[in-house]
Amino acid sequence: MLQCRPAQEFSFGPRALKEALVSSDPTLRRLYASAFTPAERLFLAEAYNPQRTLFCTLLIHTAFDWLLSRPEAPEDFQTFHASLPPRRQSPARKHIYLQPIDLSEGPAGGALLEYLRDCTEAFFLGLQVRCLPSVAAASIHCSSRPSQDSDRLQLHTDGILSFLKSSKPGDALCVLGLTLSDLYPCEAWSFTFGKFLPGHEVGVCSFARFSGELLQPGPGASEAAPVQAAADGPETPVQDPGQTLCFSALGLAQCCKVTCHELCHLLGLGSCRWLGCIMQGALSLEEALRRPLDLCPICLRKLQHILGFKLIDRYKRVAPEPGPRRAPSNGGRGRRGAGGTKGGRLFSGKDGKYPL
Repeated sequence: MLQCRPAQEFSFGPRALKEALVSSDPTLRRLYASAFTPAERLFLAEAYNPQRTLFCTLLIHTAFDWLLSRPEAPEDFQTFHASLPPRRQSPARKHIYLQPIDLSEGPAGGALLEYLRDCTEAFFLGLQVRCLPSVAAASIHCSSRPSQDSDRLQLHTDGILSFLKSSKPGDALCVLGLTLSDLYPCEAWSFTFGKFLPGHEVGVCSFARFSGELLQPGPGASEAAPVQAAADGPETPVQDPGQTLCFSALGLAQCCKVTCHELCHLLGLGSCRWLGCIMQGALSLEEALRRPLDLCPICLRKLQHILGFKLIDRYKRVAPEPGPRRAPSNGGRGRRGAGGTKGGRLFSGKDGKYPL
């Protein structure tokens, strides 16, 4: 009989976590004190509180987890700050562009894009998010191959990244391609959720593995996924020219997570190894499901440094409202129904189902 070993903690001590957040550099410590109110600093200090309840310690479930398979030095705020290029944001470059690839712009596909636009505008408070017209993968001339675990084609990421780099709008802070097709970065990899081009602010991510037919959470996958209970609920069909994929509320939350993860990379954030964080890497669907929906305090400080938002303003947009949810009045096809971010409902709709 197969025996499951308990997950092992992967953790840093309070001193290391405090230094990663606040920094040992006097200039960056003064910057920390001036950037956040006392209440905000108290909230962020949960990062190095041994009895913390707001943020989770990382867990290793298998020897193939990303933490062990991709060993690298963790990126603290000081390292992040030193690696930042000259401030790229300007009044003319405040737009995140989402570039659909082979994604239908009909009612269902349009609602998915609107959901993702709302998610990213709340997550990256202060930036405007625009959706570009969908382009056909055939027009990009990227390589493809048969998938190793399905009957669909996989698209090679490099051809897509080259296209996004060459077609990037002049007022774009970054551009992220979105596709329902599975992706692969090289022949040795079976798939990837996303990839970005360092220094060019373009990336691409795939939602193929988050559809109903592939999204089968394994044991432990729900530990950091509060929308897990919706996985068995009604699914939403989204079509592209060659396929129809269905997304439960759990699948839609994963689409939002991978989108925000890649956009954080495009804005300069590295992968996170400090605490449970949306910036953790994921080499499997199970790892992707375990990723939380938001940033740890260390990565939150990085994003706040770039965008300059107030923490309370951002959490008002991304945090769910308490109390019952209101059903959409237009048959579930509203641009900002119960699943949108207006009023603070970012990751779930009425009864946990996103109304497309």
